[in-house]
Amino acid sequence: MATSRTPTATWVARNARMLIADANLITFSDATTLSGSFSSQGYQVEAALKTVTITPPETAWEKQDFLGKDSNSFQNQLLDEKPVGTATATGTMITGEDETIEDMMSGVNVSPPSGYTRRQIGVNNTSDAVLAVVISLQSVDGLNEISFAFDNAKFTKWGDVRISGPDSHFEQDFTIMCLAKDFYSEFKN
Repeated sequence: MATSRTPTATWVARNARMLIADANLITFSDATTLSGSFSSQGYQVEAALKTVTITPPETAWEKQDFLGKDSNSFQNQLLDEKPVGTATATGTMITGEDETIEDMMSGVNVSPPSGYTRRQIGVNNTSDAVLAVVISLQSVDGLNEISFAFDNAKFTKWGDVRISGPDSHFEQDFTIMCLAKDFYSEFKN
């Protein structure tokens, strides 16, 4: 007989939000929640999300074979730990306009027509933009919350703009990456 598992909370995508700020303006501490760190110190962007996949850092192991046998007559072997990977988040951000986080990601071209801002990825110091990002999700009943923080993060993808959807909003795909030491997950007990 198969065992069925009843979920303890109902999660709805519309209850998810992503907060983005300059990493120099946010300090994660033991005294506040991950999303609370943004509430107390401010953030530049709050965005709704359509789809999100979060991949925590992974540790790879590689089998090493050696000559001879151990005391149980097995070949001498050991597992060699490789460096820990990066944490990533990929998804689709729903934006209300055409400029959401471009100020933090793209270099500004110095000679656009008056009244316009022109941006190019790779101009000036765009690769130096270091962000703090929290993706937070609350359950429908408001009793449960899951948050993931990416400190000192980089947007490695900011593209695939879709502007012609039936629900009249901009959608943009994104990929965020940070080192393992800058990734946090938090669950409300």
